[in-house]
Amino acid sequence: MYLINGSLFILLGTISYLVGRGIIVGTRFKNRVSVYWLKEVIHFLFVLYICLLISVTLFPFPIGFQSNIENVFRSLNVIPLKTIINDISQIGIAYDGDVLFMLGLIARNVGGNILLLMPLGFLAPILWNKFKYYKNTVLLGFIVSISIEVLQFLESLIAGERGRVTDIDDVICNVLGALLGYLIYISARPIVKRMESQYLDA
Repeated sequence: MYLINGSLFILLGTISYLVGRGIIVGTRFKNRVSVYWLKEVIHFLFVLYICLLISVTLFPFPIGFQSNIENVFRSLNVIPLKTIINDISQIGIAYDGDVLFMLGLIARNVGGNILLLMPLGFLAPILWNKFKYYKNTVLLGFIVSISIEVLQFLESLIAGERGRVTDIDDVICNVLGALLGYLIYISARPIVKRMESQYLDA
């Protein structure tokens, strides 16, 4: 029974991208095709973000742990805002009445899930024209978040108690984060538009 560390995934994912992209860029140089370095940097940052996102949400990956279906479904919540409301109701009660600790815990859980997809909401409109519309960006955030939760649930089926909690509240916070990231993009759009011609996909 052991856990696969997410750092290895980040390292392998980053190296694979750099090698693959390096071959493409080298070929373009050879054929005297223009290479827009700003576009390359932003694409690399996006790939690095995706690797970090996967590492944070799906790793460490458990191997060989005994599954307990009862515990898996106990850690599943499909009722919107149930977990957040329950945590708020525990302020002053849980952890021996430590209010500050409980507030910090709620802030980390909610804030962390919001921050998780903010880069997605900011970078996607820069890289692809179809995500310049907020509906597409929000839909992307929803699909990514749901995919993460489904994979976490499947992971829990393998790992039992060592798996993660699957919670619809995480999806709500993730989608909100993607929307906030998009709003940041809109705020920065005057700056972005001055550089668009260099790195936007057709």
